[in-house]
Amino acid sequence: MKSSHRSKLAAASMFGLIAVVVLGGMTWATVSSVELAKKDVTAKRDNRINLAVTQMSSHLAVTLNTETARPYDHYSAIYKRRPVAAFSAGGLEIDAQEVALLSPLAAVDPPKQWMEFFFHIDAQGRLSSPNFPNAATMAAIDDPGRSLSRQQGRQLTWDWLRNVLPGANLHERVAAACADGSRTHTELVCPPLTSPAQVASQRSTDIGGKTPRTREAFRHQKKTFRDSQLAYVPDPACIDRAEPRRARLASEPVASELVLPTDDSEEIKPDVFIDPFWLGEAPDAHQKLVFVREVHRNAAVEYQGFVGDWPSLKTDLLASVENPLPIADLLPVLDVDAEAAESTPGLMFNFPARLKVPDVRGGATAAAWRSVRPTLITMWLAALLSLGVAAFGLRNLVALTERRMQFAYAVTHELRTPLTTFRLYSDMLSAGLVPEDSQKEYLDTLNRESLRLSTLVEGVLEYARLENQRVRLNPVAIEGTALLGGIGEDLQRRCDENGIQANTENTLAPAHSIRTDVDVVTRIAGVLVNNACRHARGHDSASVFVRLGGDNGEIALDVIDTGAGIDRSDARKIFKPFRRGHKADAAAHGGIGLGLALARSWATLLGGRLELAARHHATHGGAHFRLTFPSQPTT
Repeated sequence: MKSSHRSKLAAASMFGLIAVVVLGGMTWATVSSVELAKKDVTAKRDNRINLAVTQMSSHLAVTLNTETARPYDHYSAIYKRRPVAAFSAGGLEIDAQEVALLSPLAAVDPPKQWMEFFFHIDAQGRLSSPNFPNAATMAAIDDPGRSLSRQQGRQLTWDWLRNVLPGANLHERVAAACADGSRTHTELVCPPLTSPAQVASQRSTDIGGKTPRTREAFRHQKKTFRDSQLAYVPDPACIDRAEPRRARLASEPVASELVLPTDDSEEIKPDVFIDPFWLGEAPDAHQKLVFVREVHRNAAVEYQGFVGDWPSLKTDLLASVENPLPIADLLPVLDVDAEAAESTPGLMFNFPARLKVPDVRGGATAAAWRSVRPTLITMWLAALLSLGVAAFGLRNLVALTERRMQFAYAVTHELRTPLTTFRLYSDMLSAGLVPEDSQKEYLDTLNRESLRLSTLVEGVLEYARLENQRVRLNPVAIEGTALLGGIGEDLQRRCDENGIQANTENTLAPAHSIRTDVDVVTRIAGVLVNNACRHARGHDSASVFVRLGGDNGEIALDVIDTGAGIDRSDARKIFKPFRRGHKADAAAHGGIGLGLALARSWATLLGGRLELAARHHATHGGAHFRLTFPSQPTT
């Protein structure tokens, strides 16, 4: 029917619209979620890198602040002091105006393992080191526990540095650092009471790792670390000159070139350390970092600093990260300005190196998908389930609408014929237009039509009761012969009315007992017999066969006719309510398409099944229906 087709088309269009909206929204949500997760993964990785950079820079800042606070004259192996008191080797106080002191930097081990040695370049460009004094003082600072190879290695590096460092253009490097803000000339003050570690920790907290890595942010953080040294620049007025010292007398032989007088008439102003720079390759093939500061001594400019071994420094810095990054590495950077201009993630703030961290496994997109996959899968399953529920609901709604339309059409069609007959015959009888000898025939017709109406109404009510599950079984015990006899009587009567031959066959044992609802079985058989008679009518040698048998505790009732059979297109819909085959619509008389639907529902109620065994029986040619039900009711 056109109305049924329109309702299906409308439902399909509605479902398609819902599906497009839901799936389109889910696709957009999926793409957006992955993109947001990708940004989050990248941001977390960059934040971890920035935090690690801050922690390593803070760790190095502690050393730089400590070295910034180191007095000027510690960079000389032996220097003069006027102590309040001096003592001889025997512990007796000596009245001396001036003594020579050994530099603390000439100790066995440097303050840090990666700090190889310290150096001093005077105004004339002469290089000296407290770690390599002349032979007159070598015996006093020699380390007998140090291996010969290690001493030889340090000596080779020192000999190489003596040739390279004076020509390293320190003046130009310091001037360039001053131009870009590395050096800040301010009034010198005494160091604060806070320790370098506390300042570095506070700097790490202030800078953190959550600030986006921009060019401006990098420059600000770089300047912050540089400025942290200002509080540690030593001031001669802050040095406690009254501290008693145990030292050798100035009268004892010392090398004059290592004695750096620091009388009160001199004005010495150290500055902060500039960013370290790389210096060639040492004899041990390691990169060397040079940390240098400028010192203004009266009108002259001198340079002091220390040399760092890169592999040892890298190991120390990577170990300082609180949450180690997997397979992280520090790489030397030769062009700091270019790296900073590009806002390279991982660039250190206070020395020329970059933290390199491997990319996220599988890339940021794969990592983002792994992070949101459970949520997205759940969302997609929920969306697909919702679409499935919507499709199922629309399908049931369309099916219900179609059944109602078919019911209305079928009932209207079936009611129209008997009602028309009732109206016409009753009018003729009441008007006296029917001869007296024909009145009985008219009354018989009215009786048949009333039975037809009654059967129609009863079928509709029965279907409604089955739909509402209001039918209850009443099982009784009966022999197979008696059950087939009752069915055979109804079969014979219907076949006689249609001029068809009736045949029955019982393959059960004579005393085989069956416990079932006989009325329901009889109704099912009546529907099958009635359909068989209608479809066999008009064919040559028209016959209907009913056979009762059983096996394995089940009873089988077969109904076969010699009609035209059932088309393949009708085989799936003949058991649906208000549906009839095409040939039935053209050839059958009466019925609204409820018979087989009722019969299948009754069979299910019995705990059995009703099926189309064959569309065309191999012997008789017609349809073959089989009812199967248990010989004993299930509990």
